[in-house]
Amino acid sequence: MRNRNEATSVATLLATLLALGAGCHLDALLGPPGGGGGGRGGLASLEQLRSDTTTPIPSGGSTPEPSIVVRAVVRDTGHATLRLEVEIQPVGIDFLGQPTATSNPTSSGSPAYVLVSGLQNNTGYHWQARAEGATAWQRFGGTAANVADFSVVLPVAATRLVFTRQPTTTTAGATMAPAVEVTLVDAQGSTITIFAGNVHLDIAPNANPSGGVLAGTVDVNAVAGVARFSNLSITKAGSGYRLQATADGLTAVTSGSFGINAGIAHHPKFLVQPSNTTPNTPIKPAVQVAVMDVYDNVATSFTGTVYMSIANDGSVTKNATLEPSGTQRAAAAGIATFEDLKINLVGIGYTLVASATAVHAETSAPFDVTP
Repeated sequence: MRNRNEATSVATLLATLLALGAGCHLDALLGPPGGGGGGRGGLASLEQLRSDTTTPIPSGGSTPEPSIVVRAVVRDTGHATLRLEVEIQPVGIDFLGQPTATSNPTSSGSPAYVLVSGLQNNTGYHWQARAEGATAWQRFGGTAANVADFSVVLPVAATRLVFTRQPTTTTAGATMAPAVEVTLVDAQGSTITIFAGNVHLDIAPNANPSGGVLAGTVDVNAVAGVARFSNLSITKAGSGYRLQATADGLTAVTSGSFGINAGIAHHPKFLVQPSNTTPNTPIKPAVQVAVMDVYDNVATSFTGTVYMSIANDGSVTKNATLEPSGTQRAAAAGIATFEDLKINLVGIGYTLVASATAVHAETSAPFDVTP
């Protein structure tokens, strides 16, 4: 009789379980494989993802963002919708059993997503999750408290200086216009407006074709990330100049190439001085004169006539003359060559004077005319 009653009780219990399983899904009662389903709730397909909700973060891997997304399929036989709860802690800190972040309501059997943000750089984290209302947490990967499920490693900000307004070709001694501007930008090229540090400009070491010196205010504090240099100038003419911008803690940056043109004609300069000669014989090598600007650059735009005459007559009678046909030459790119200068009388200590319209005159070094 006793055995019959026991068999009846077992049969009744099985029937009850089968009935409940049919109406409530038996797996929810038992919980998902691997634990974490005590009570009514269960999880499946637990994943850690980048913030795009697509890119997986491998267990023990790293992410370059201060946030992660936890994904899991949530199941609950007692509710049509429920939430995914996540607790995340830095490595070395035990779980408290309290959710750090919770998903939006999600249909049972569907994936739920939880965004966990505000994570710290260069920090490892471990985490656990559960379905809302479940009494047991499921650890991701089952890792210990001192093992990271993932780490946050933010990329170093690629801040750099850039010339946002380049130097332009200008005339010797003239202010560069428009003003040169140097800006601090981030990796995406956006201006870092909080930057107010000092930016220093100079001629780049390997891009100074004429030994020029950068004049003006060359140290400027940035305003809203931009350093503006409004009174720069260079007096030495040349092509292929570049400027270099530097600031503490940042890599130097070099500008585009530019030139400095000579100014207007100001004075002659003997490139080839007259040398000793004999009467009525062309001076060799040929005397050569350049017309210079005020900064002693060859005024290459000058194409006028340069005149040559005797400044100091070294003859005894003081009535020596130059052969007229050799005393005037048109300049080419600011340079005049006198290949047929002849003096008719013997003398010691002759000098010549070069002149041109609207420029100062220049006297040569002394020379002799001997028999």
